Amino acid sequence: MTVEGGRTAAPNSPVWGLWRRPSPDIKHGAHYERVLGTSLEIQLTVDTRKAGQAAEAAALEEIDRLEDIFSAYRANSELGLWQQSQDERTPVSPELATVLQSAEDWRRRTENAFHPAVEALTHLWRSGAERGEEPSSDALANVVRELSTPLWDVDKTRRTARRRTRLPVTLNAIAKGYIIDAACQTALRQPGVRAVLVNIGGDIRHIGGKPILAAVADPFAPQDNAPPLATVRLGDQGLATSGGYRRGFQIGERWRSHLLDPRTGYPAEDIASASVIAGSAEMADILTTAFSVMRPDESLRLADNLPGVGVLLVTCERQIYSNSYWKKHSQ
Repeated sequence: MTVEGGRTAAPNSPVWGLWRRPSPDIKHGAHYERVLGTSLEIQLTVDTRKAGQAAEAAALEEIDRLEDIFSAYRANSELGLWQQSQDERTPVSPELATVLQSAEDWRRRTENAFHPAVEALTHLWRSGAERGEEPSSDALANVVRELSTPLWDVDKTRRTARRRTRLPVTLNAIAKGYIIDAACQTALRQPGVRAVLVNIGGDIRHIGGKPILAAVADPFAPQDNAPPLATVRLGDQGLATSGGYRRGFQIGERWRSHLLDPRTGYPAEDIASASVIAGSAEMADILTTAFSVMRPDESLRLADNLPGVGVLLVTCERQIYSNSYWKKHSQ
Protein backbone atom coordinates (compact mmCIF):
# COMPACT_ATOMS: atom_id res chain seq x y z
CA MET A 1 0.00 0.00 0.00
CA THR A 2 1.29 3.45 -0.89
CA VAL A 3 -0.07 6.34 1.15
CA GLU A 4 0.56 9.85 -0.08
CA GLY A 5 -0.67 13.05 1.51
CA GLY A 6 -0.67 11.62 5.05
CA ARG A 7 -3.49 10.57 7.32
CA THR A 8 -6.61 12.64 7.72
CA ALA A 9 -9.61 12.12 9.94
CA ALA A 10 -12.85 11.95 8.05
CA PRO A 11 -15.69 13.37 10.15
CA ASN A 12 -17.32 14.89 7.07
CA SER A 13 -17.28 11.72 5.00
CA PRO A 14 -20.66 10.71 3.53
CA VAL A 15 -20.30 7.38 5.30
CA TRP A 16 -20.59 9.11 8.67
CA GLY A 17 -23.97 10.45 7.75
CA LEU A 18 -25.17 7.00 6.76
CA TRP A 19 -23.88 5.07 9.75
CA ARG A 20 -26.25 5.15 12.70
CA ARG A 21 -24.51 4.46 16.03
CA PRO A 22 -25.65 4.53 19.65
CA SER A 23 -24.62 7.88 21.11
CA PRO A 24 -22.47 6.48 23.99
CA ASP A 25 -20.06 4.85 21.53
CA ILE A 26 -16.97 6.68 20.35
CA LYS A 27 -16.58 7.25 16.64
CA HIS A 28 -13.18 6.82 15.06
CA GLY A 29 -12.47 7.35 11.38
CA ALA A 30 -9.56 7.78 8.99
CA HIS A 31 -9.11 8.34 5.28
CA TYR A 32 -6.20 7.44 3.01
CA GLU A 33 -5.49 7.92 -0.68
CA ARG A 34 -3.75 5.57 -3.11
CA VAL A 35 -4.50 2.41 -1.22
CA LEU A 36 -4.82 -0.50 -3.66
CA GLY A 37 -4.85 2.20 -6.32
CA THR A 38 -7.84 4.02 -4.85
CA SER A 39 -9.09 5.54 -1.57
CA LEU A 40 -9.55 3.85 1.79
CA GLU A 41 -11.96 4.82 4.52
CA ILE A 42 -12.14 3.13 7.92
CA GLN A 43 -15.01 3.82 10.31
CA LEU A 44 -15.10 2.33 13.79
CA THR A 45 -17.37 2.25 16.81
CA VAL A 46 -15.09 1.79 19.82
CA ASP A 47 -15.00 2.03 23.61
CA THR A 48 -12.01 4.36 23.69
CA ARG A 49 -10.05 6.45 21.24
CA LYS A 50 -6.98 4.36 22.00
CA ALA A 51 -8.90 1.26 20.90
CA GLY A 52 -9.82 3.02 17.66
CA GLN A 53 -6.22 3.93 16.94
CA ALA A 54 -5.05 0.37 17.61
CA ALA A 55 -7.76 -1.12 15.38
CA GLU A 56 -6.97 1.34 12.58
CA ALA A 57 -3.26 0.45 12.76
CA ALA A 58 -4.05 -3.29 12.74
CA ALA A 59 -6.32 -2.95 9.69
CA LEU A 60 -3.68 -0.97 7.80
CA GLU A 61 -1.02 -3.52 8.62
CA GLU A 62 -3.24 -6.32 7.33
CA ILE A 63 -3.93 -4.45 4.08
CA ASP A 64 -0.18 -3.93 3.61
CA ARG A 65 0.52 -7.62 4.26
CA LEU A 66 -2.10 -8.85 1.82
CA GLU A 67 -1.14 -6.36 -0.89
CA ASP A 68 2.33 -7.91 -0.80
CA ILE A 69 0.64 -11.20 -1.69
CA PHE A 70 -1.94 -10.19 -4.30
CA SER A 71 -0.64 -7.09 -6.08
CA ALA A 72 -0.71 -7.42 -9.86
CA TYR A 73 1.45 -4.31 -10.19
CA ARG A 74 4.45 -5.50 -8.21
CA ALA A 75 6.70 -8.04 -9.91
CA ASN A 76 7.94 -9.17 -6.48
CA SER A 77 4.48 -9.78 -4.99
CA GLU A 78 3.75 -13.41 -4.21
CA LEU A 79 1.27 -13.52 -7.10
CA GLY A 80 3.82 -11.95 -9.44
CA LEU A 81 6.55 -14.39 -8.46
CA TRP A 82 4.18 -17.35 -8.70
CA GLN A 83 3.22 -16.35 -12.24
CA GLN A 84 6.90 -16.53 -13.18
CA SER A 85 7.02 -20.17 -12.10
CA GLN A 86 6.99 -23.01 -14.60
CA ASP A 87 4.20 -25.57 -14.94
CA GLU A 88 4.97 -27.24 -11.63
CA ARG A 89 3.52 -27.35 -8.17
CA THR A 90 4.84 -24.34 -6.27
CA PRO A 91 4.49 -23.61 -2.55
CA VAL A 92 2.09 -20.72 -1.90
CA SER A 93 0.79 -18.95 1.18
CA PRO A 94 -2.55 -20.04 2.67
CA GLU A 95 -4.05 -16.72 1.54
CA LEU A 96 -2.97 -17.12 -2.09
CA ALA A 97 -4.08 -20.76 -2.15
CA THR A 98 -7.51 -19.77 -0.81
CA VAL A 99 -8.05 -16.96 -3.31
CA LEU A 100 -6.76 -18.98 -6.28
CA GLN A 101 -9.15 -21.80 -5.43
CA SER A 102 -12.05 -19.42 -4.91
CA ALA A 103 -11.34 -17.67 -8.21
CA GLU A 104 -11.32 -20.94 -10.12
CA ASP A 105 -14.52 -22.11 -8.39
CA TRP A 106 -16.32 -18.88 -9.33
CA ARG A 107 -14.99 -19.01 -12.89
CA ARG A 108 -16.70 -22.35 -13.27
CA ARG A 109 -19.82 -21.35 -11.38
CA THR A 110 -20.37 -18.27 -13.56
CA GLU A 111 -19.42 -20.18 -16.72
CA ASN A 112 -16.47 -17.83 -17.36
CA ALA A 113 -18.36 -14.55 -16.82
CA PHE A 114 -15.95 -14.01 -13.92
CA HIS A 115 -12.44 -14.71 -15.18
CA PRO A 116 -9.05 -13.87 -13.64
CA ALA A 117 -7.32 -14.06 -17.05
CA VAL A 118 -9.53 -11.55 -18.87
CA GLU A 119 -6.45 -9.28 -19.07
CA ALA A 120 -5.48 -11.20 -22.22
CA LEU A 121 -8.56 -9.76 -23.95
CA THR A 122 -7.90 -6.31 -22.53
CA HIS A 123 -4.45 -6.40 -24.12
CA LEU A 124 -5.95 -7.21 -27.54
CA TRP A 125 -8.48 -4.39 -27.34
CA ARG A 126 -5.95 -1.88 -26.02
CA SER A 127 -3.55 -2.74 -28.86
CA GLY A 128 -6.40 -2.46 -31.35
CA ALA A 129 -7.37 0.96 -30.03
CA GLU A 130 -3.77 2.15 -30.50
CA ARG A 131 -3.99 1.04 -34.14
CA GLY A 132 -7.48 2.48 -34.57
CA GLU A 133 -9.11 -0.87 -35.31
CA GLU A 134 -10.88 -3.66 -33.47
CA PRO A 135 -9.07 -6.94 -32.82
CA SER A 136 -9.71 -9.59 -35.46
CA SER A 137 -12.39 -12.15 -34.74
CA ASP A 138 -9.79 -14.92 -35.12
CA ALA A 139 -7.51 -13.34 -32.49
CA LEU A 140 -10.42 -12.96 -30.07
CA ALA A 141 -11.62 -16.51 -30.71
CA ASN A 142 -8.15 -17.90 -29.97
CA VAL A 143 -8.02 -16.14 -26.60
CA VAL A 144 -11.60 -17.13 -25.72
CA ARG A 145 -10.67 -20.72 -26.46
CA GLU A 146 -7.74 -20.48 -24.03
CA LEU A 147 -9.98 -18.83 -21.44
CA SER A 148 -12.33 -21.82 -21.49
CA THR A 149 -9.71 -24.14 -19.95
CA PRO A 150 -8.78 -24.48 -16.25
CA LEU A 151 -6.28 -21.90 -15.06
CA TRP A 152 -4.55 -23.77 -12.24
CA ASP A 153 -4.66 -26.62 -9.75
CA VAL A 154 -4.56 -25.82 -6.04
CA ASP A 155 -3.77 -28.20 -3.20
CA LYS A 156 -4.81 -26.28 -0.10
CA THR A 157 -3.68 -29.09 2.20
CA ARG A 158 -0.12 -29.04 0.87
CA ARG A 159 -0.36 -25.30 0.09
CA THR A 160 0.81 -25.66 -3.48
CA ALA A 161 -0.53 -24.36 -6.80
CA ARG A 162 0.33 -25.34 -10.37
CA ARG A 163 -0.30 -23.05 -13.33
CA ARG A 164 -2.08 -24.55 -16.33
CA THR A 165 -2.06 -21.46 -18.54
CA ARG A 166 0.48 -18.91 -19.69
CA LEU A 167 -2.17 -16.21 -19.92
CA PRO A 168 -1.56 -13.15 -17.72
CA VAL A 169 -3.63 -13.27 -14.55
CA THR A 170 -4.86 -10.65 -12.12
CA LEU A 171 -6.88 -11.35 -9.00
CA ASN A 172 -8.07 -7.75 -8.66
CA ALA A 173 -11.77 -8.62 -8.98
CA ILE A 174 -11.58 -10.98 -6.00
CA ALA A 175 -8.53 -9.95 -3.96
CA LYS A 176 -9.85 -6.47 -3.25
CA GLY A 177 -12.93 -7.89 -1.56
CA TYR A 178 -10.85 -10.50 0.24
CA ILE A 179 -8.56 -7.77 1.60
CA ILE A 180 -11.53 -5.64 2.71
CA ASP A 181 -13.01 -8.61 4.60
CA ALA A 182 -9.67 -9.40 6.24
CA ALA A 183 -9.09 -5.77 7.27
CA CYS A 184 -12.58 -5.61 8.80
CA GLN A 185 -12.14 -8.83 10.73
CA THR A 186 -8.68 -7.82 11.94
CA ALA A 187 -9.99 -4.50 13.25
CA LEU A 188 -12.96 -6.13 14.99
CA ARG A 189 -10.67 -8.56 16.83
CA GLN A 190 -8.97 -5.67 18.63
CA PRO A 191 -10.13 -5.07 22.23
CA GLY A 192 -12.79 -2.42 22.65
CA VAL A 193 -14.05 -2.47 19.04
CA ARG A 194 -17.81 -2.81 18.58
CA ALA A 195 -18.32 -2.26 14.85
CA VAL A 196 -16.20 -1.78 11.74
CA LEU A 197 -16.79 -0.46 8.26
CA VAL A 198 -14.05 -0.57 5.61
CA ASN A 199 -14.62 1.18 2.29
CA ILE A 200 -11.99 0.78 -0.43
CA GLY A 201 -12.89 2.49 -3.68
CA GLY A 202 -16.61 2.18 -3.02
CA ASP A 203 -16.55 -1.51 -2.09
CA ILE A 204 -17.76 -1.85 1.50
CA ARG A 205 -17.78 -4.37 4.30
CA HIS A 206 -19.60 -3.86 7.58
CA ILE A 207 -19.21 -6.05 10.67
CA GLY A 208 -20.71 -5.66 14.15
CA GLY A 209 -23.15 -3.29 15.76
CA LYS A 210 -26.41 -2.19 14.24
CA PRO A 211 -27.08 -2.25 10.48
CA ILE A 212 -25.93 0.75 8.49
CA LEU A 213 -27.31 2.52 5.44
CA ALA A 214 -25.16 2.75 2.32
CA ALA A 215 -25.82 4.64 -0.90
CA VAL A 216 -25.43 3.38 -4.48
CA ALA A 217 -24.43 6.00 -7.03
CA ASP A 218 -26.53 6.73 -10.09
CA PRO A 219 -24.37 5.67 -13.08
CA PHE A 220 -25.86 8.42 -15.23
CA ALA A 221 -25.43 11.28 -12.76
CA PRO A 222 -22.55 13.54 -13.87
CA GLN A 223 -21.88 15.01 -10.40
CA ASP A 224 -20.26 13.04 -7.60
CA ASN A 225 -22.65 14.62 -5.07
CA ALA A 226 -25.79 13.76 -7.06
CA PRO A 227 -28.64 12.00 -5.23
CA PRO A 228 -28.02 8.25 -4.98
CA LEU A 229 -29.78 5.76 -7.18
CA ALA A 230 -30.60 3.60 -4.16
CA THR A 231 -29.95 3.24 -0.45
CA VAL A 232 -29.62 -0.18 1.13
CA ARG A 233 -29.35 -1.53 4.66
CA LEU A 234 -26.24 -3.58 5.44
CA GLY A 235 -25.77 -5.70 8.54
CA ASP A 236 -22.60 -7.81 8.66
CA GLN A 237 -22.51 -7.75 4.85
CA GLY A 238 -20.54 -6.52 1.87
CA LEU A 239 -21.60 -4.19 -0.94
CA ALA A 240 -19.85 -3.66 -4.28
CA THR A 241 -20.69 -1.85 -7.51
CA SER A 242 -19.14 -2.22 -10.94
CA GLY A 243 -19.86 -0.62 -14.29
CA GLY A 244 -18.34 0.05 -17.67
CA TYR A 245 -20.18 3.09 -18.84
CA ARG A 246 -17.34 5.61 -18.39
CA ARG A 247 -14.13 3.68 -19.08
CA GLY A 248 -13.20 1.99 -22.32
CA PHE A 249 -11.50 2.10 -25.70
CA GLN A 250 -11.91 4.72 -28.41
CA ILE A 251 -11.67 2.94 -31.77
CA GLY A 252 -12.25 5.30 -34.65
CA GLU A 253 -15.54 7.02 -33.94
CA ARG A 254 -16.82 4.25 -31.69
CA TRP A 255 -16.46 4.00 -27.91
CA ARG A 256 -16.23 0.45 -26.52
CA SER A 257 -16.61 -0.52 -22.86
CA HIS A 258 -13.54 -1.69 -20.93
CA LEU A 259 -15.65 -4.53 -19.49
CA LEU A 260 -14.96 -7.51 -21.73
CA ASP A 261 -17.03 -10.68 -21.78
CA PRO A 262 -14.61 -13.61 -21.41
CA ARG A 263 -17.22 -15.85 -23.04
CA THR A 264 -17.24 -13.93 -26.34
CA GLY A 265 -14.15 -11.72 -26.30
CA TYR A 266 -16.22 -8.61 -27.05
CA PRO A 267 -17.11 -5.62 -24.85
CA ALA A 268 -20.15 -6.07 -22.63
CA GLU A 269 -22.17 -2.95 -23.33
CA ASP A 270 -25.62 -3.69 -21.89
CA ILE A 271 -25.03 -3.02 -18.18
CA ALA A 272 -24.26 0.49 -16.94
CA SER A 273 -23.82 -0.65 -13.34
CA ALA A 274 -24.21 -3.79 -11.25
CA SER A 275 -24.47 -3.59 -7.45
CA VAL A 276 -24.43 -6.61 -5.16
CA ILE A 277 -25.14 -7.21 -1.48
CA ALA A 278 -23.56 -10.42 -0.20
CA GLY A 279 -22.32 -12.03 2.97
CA SER A 280 -18.78 -10.84 2.25
CA ALA A 281 -17.06 -8.13 0.26
CA GLU A 282 -15.22 -10.87 -1.62
CA MET A 283 -18.42 -12.43 -2.94
CA ALA A 284 -19.92 -9.04 -3.75
CA ASP A 285 -16.73 -8.12 -5.65
CA ILE A 286 -16.82 -11.33 -7.70
CA LEU A 287 -20.50 -11.11 -8.53
CA THR A 288 -20.48 -7.46 -9.62
CA THR A 289 -17.77 -8.39 -12.12
CA ALA A 290 -19.75 -11.34 -13.44
CA PHE A 291 -23.09 -9.49 -13.49
CA SER A 292 -21.54 -6.65 -15.49
CA VAL A 293 -21.16 -9.00 -18.48
CA MET A 294 -24.07 -11.39 -17.96
CA ARG A 295 -27.60 -10.74 -19.22
CA PRO A 296 -29.98 -9.41 -16.54
CA ASP A 297 -31.98 -12.63 -16.51
CA GLU A 298 -28.79 -14.68 -16.03
CA SER A 299 -27.66 -12.44 -13.17
CA LEU A 300 -31.03 -12.48 -11.41
CA ARG A 301 -31.25 -16.25 -11.70
CA LEU A 302 -27.78 -16.78 -10.24
CA ALA A 303 -28.37 -14.26 -7.44
CA ASP A 304 -31.63 -15.98 -6.48
CA ASN A 305 -29.80 -19.31 -6.30
CA LEU A 306 -27.24 -17.94 -3.85
CA PRO A 307 -28.23 -17.42 -0.19
CA GLY A 308 -28.13 -13.84 1.03
CA VAL A 309 -27.35 -12.20 -2.32
CA GLY A 310 -29.13 -9.09 -3.58
CA VAL A 311 -28.54 -7.50 -6.96
CA LEU A 312 -29.43 -4.17 -8.56
CA LEU A 313 -28.76 -3.80 -12.29
CA VAL A 314 -29.01 -0.65 -14.39
CA THR A 315 -28.83 -1.13 -18.15
CA CYS A 316 -27.44 1.37 -20.62
CA GLU A 317 -31.06 1.90 -21.69
CA ARG A 318 -31.77 2.96 -18.08
CA GLN A 319 -33.84 -0.08 -17.25
CA ILE A 320 -33.57 -1.21 -13.63
CA TYR A 321 -33.67 -4.82 -12.42
CA SER A 322 -33.43 -6.14 -8.88
CA ASN A 323 -34.25 -9.33 -7.04
CA SER A 324 -36.39 -9.81 -3.94
CA TYR A 325 -33.41 -9.89 -1.55
CA TRP A 326 -32.24 -6.47 -2.76
CA LYS A 327 -35.74 -5.05 -2.46
CA LYS A 328 -35.99 -6.41 1.07
CA HIS A 329 -32.88 -4.42 2.06
CA SER A 330 -33.61 -1.22 0.12
CA GLN A 331 -34.75 1.93 1.92
